[in-house]
Amino acid sequence: MSIAALLTRQRLGRLTGFASTQLAVQLMGFGVGIVLVRYMAQTQYGYYTLAISMASVANILTDLGLATAVMALGGRLLGQRQALGALVSDANGLHRQLAGWSFAALIPCCAWLLMRQQAPTWQVAVLTVLIIAAAALNVRVGIALSIARLSGHVALQQKLDLRINAAKLATVLLLAFVALDATVACLLNLVVAAAYFVSLRRYLTEQVERPALAAGQNLAALRQHLWKQAPNSIYFVLSSQLAVWLIGVFGSAERVAEVGALGRLGAGFAVISSVSAALVLPYFARQDGPVELMSGFVSVNAFYAALLALLLTLASAFPAAILWVLGGTYGGLQSELLWMILASTLATWGGTVYSIGCARGWVMPLWLVVSTGLAATAIAASLVDVSTVRGSFQINTATGAVGVVVAIGYFTWKLRRHAHLKASAA
Repeated sequence: MSIAALLTRQRLGRLTGFASTQLAVQLMGFGVGIVLVRYMAQTQYGYYTLAISMASVANILTDLGLATAVMALGGRLLGQRQALGALVSDANGLHRQLAGWSFAALIPCCAWLLMRQQAPTWQVAVLTVLIIAAAALNVRVGIALSIARLSGHVALQQKLDLRINAAKLATVLLLAFVALDATVACLLNLVVAAAYFVSLRRYLTEQVERPALAAGQNLAALRQHLWKQAPNSIYFVLSSQLAVWLIGVFGSAERVAEVGALGRLGAGFAVISSVSAALVLPYFARQDGPVELMSGFVSVNAFYAALLALLLTLASAFPAAILWVLGGTYGGLQSELLWMILASTLATWGGTVYSIGCARGWVMPLWLVVSTGLAATAIAASLVDVSTVRGSFQINTATGAVGVVVAIGYFTWKLRRHAHLKASAA
């Protein structure tokens, strides 16, 4: 099957419709981010950047691939309300265990990093609580969305995204003229997570039949998926945040704020991640034909290669215009802008390929991921100034580039092996 045959009118229609909605959502998110950058004191924005970094780690460590495992197992249970309900119940029970261990390690780390930047003690305590609470809700949201996506209810996520993000934008615009600091911004993130959680909990009540007691028949399979995915998930999230933490330890809150401000310009990558999670991953999870899988894989990589070339061209031609949206405080980060684009695109590219593999149960071996990634990070860190914004993105670029090459190579090998097994069975 050719790429043209893979991109049928129906699939293109669904892709365009979903991407258009996500574009609107991300424009709202971009607006929220710009308001935060422009109206929050630079030191407070530095605290907020560190808080968001720790929130990303909390989300991953309390999930460890749980939502992906639910998608992988749930694909075989579509239409079976009781079975899906038992799967969700078992996943929620496993999440409680993960959260207990993860939060015990994360709370002191989060507090220490914020105190290192001389954040007030009361603010350190409040930010830590808000980060932990939002992370717990976000994982439950991810589990529910896995069921919705498998069931083809993509419109549910679209409606929630539009309504909740529109409300968030209106709220942050109001707060910009009242009071806006890292604490208020993190509190707003918690409210958003709670809104998603309440809405999707109602959806699950209607769509699946929840057992009175956790059945437990899915725990072994869920743990098996997590056992394969967890080490790589931990590595990916820690390596992606390492550069920010290095600045947080060796640099100042202002430099951390500059990293966070440039990161706001990468908001468009969230559109790609959302489209991938809702449409691309389920396709690879359901599809089993070697030709169809290879065509889809080639299409994904061709898209990212073209996107990287386009974004670098635009950033080279119009750096001042792009940085203008962040305000005068961040207008001098022109060379850093190029490194941010490289790092962000490569990270999203590698993450997409890795997630596609996980959706099929093809998880890269830990030794391969860690050995190549740590080597790239260590070499890059030894060659750059880790306390600068440019050095931060250069480290992420090196790690991302190696991650893309390794992920593509591994997935290609798995595809060829899959095709050989199919041919032998025939």
